[in-house]
Amino acid sequence: MSTPEERLYDLSLIEEMAQGDKDFMKEVAETFVSSVPPVVDLLVDYCKKQDWKAMADEAHNLKSNIDTLQISSIRGDIRTIEMNGKQGIDLDVTCHIVDKVAAVLNKVIEQIKEEYGI
Repeated sequence: MSTPEERLYDLSLIEEMAQGDKDFMKEVAETFVSSVPPVVDLLVDYCKKQDWKAMADEAHNLKSNIDTLQISSIRGDIRTIEMNGKQGIDLDVTCHIVDKVAAVLNKVIEQIKEEYGI
């Protein structure tokens, strides 16, 4: 018997805002699933191209999604990426952090798709 996969996110903040409105919850899930992948792709691409300012900007754009969905495993990482990109520091390790954030967000997207049948 397999154990259920650990959910990497927590929708309690959105559930509180939704006040039981399942349609609202699904709409938020669909918006996340459609809007986050292009930003993740840009984040990875800018890191590969060593466009640190653009990378920092995309990290900034992802922060609110990560915070709202309470993806605790990468909350600090996304802030590190933003700060390192803006300050031009520790860039050798920053792309490894970008890869981790991208992998976690892609997994969250898979889990949300499964949960909401998207």
